[in-house]
Amino acid sequence: QAALLRGSLPLHHQGPRHPLQSASKLSLRFEVRRLESARNDWAFIWTHGLTSSVDSEDEGGWPFSGIASLSSLLPVVRYDARGHGESDENDQCTWKAMGSDLSKMHQKMFPNGRMILGGTSMGAAASLYAALEAPEKVGALVLATPPTAWATRQKFVPLYQESLELAEKHGLETAKAVAETKARPPIFLQTESGRACFEIGWRAKFAMGQRRYCAALRGAIQSDLPSPEEIQRLEIPTLILAWKSDAQHPLESAQILHDLLPGAQLCVAESWEEIEEFPARIS
Repeated sequence: QAALLRGSLPLHHQGPRHPLQSASKLSLRFEVRRLESARNDWAFIWTHGLTSSVDSEDEGGWPFSGIASLSSLLPVVRYDARGHGESDENDQCTWKAMGSDLSKMHQKMFPNGRMILGGTSMGAAASLYAALEAPEKVGALVLATPPTAWATRQKFVPLYQESLELAEKHGLETAKAVAETKARPPIFLQTESGRACFEIGWRAKFAMGQRRYCAALRGAIQSDLPSPEEIQRLEIPTLILAWKSDAQHPLESAQILHDLLPGAQLCVAESWEEIEEFPARIS
């Protein structure tokens, strides 16, 4: 049984955006799992995807709850990103801001250790931004289901804007009803666990509430991956995990990152069973 520590980590105060606004603090809810056999000079920090949370991943809202099992090798830190889960509400939910949060979290929790950064979708983007802030502190990257990027992202942004307008004008129930009519990646339809992800994922969205859900979507609309030129500078061992036929997480993004990052390894799952083997590939 892994030792478990949960808490809330204050990161910083944000300066006011307007003279009449007061500065606001930001704290992130986190958990650390570690077995006695785990090394203590490294840590693995995992970031969830858009509108998800640690609890939602544990419930099966996205197929990466197995990341916690890596605590036999090194401490595993999972946390709710700004504006998500039990972390503080925040109107600035861009991926770059989340990358800065991730860097600050590492500095506060493991000031003398190195880190492996991993995340899925939005979390993969935040990990890339954090690695660019302090590449000397990052020993490896795990980029799972990278999101749309650059040209493909510009084509996808209108879908985010549609979801945002629905939620703002008609509420989350209507936004969910429309989402139910859209096709899901075929790999999610192979098993009961995959089919359940939609309902579990939407429970996390309802738990966020309309305001926080909309803030997260605005952050996604304003965000993109770092530029290809920036990514090429990262000489860090990288494992990229992907699957096919997912418009939000196209295989093209994973392949481009594989080409840009020196020494990167790409693993493409062909079945739900292979997705469940991802944590073993990381180890």
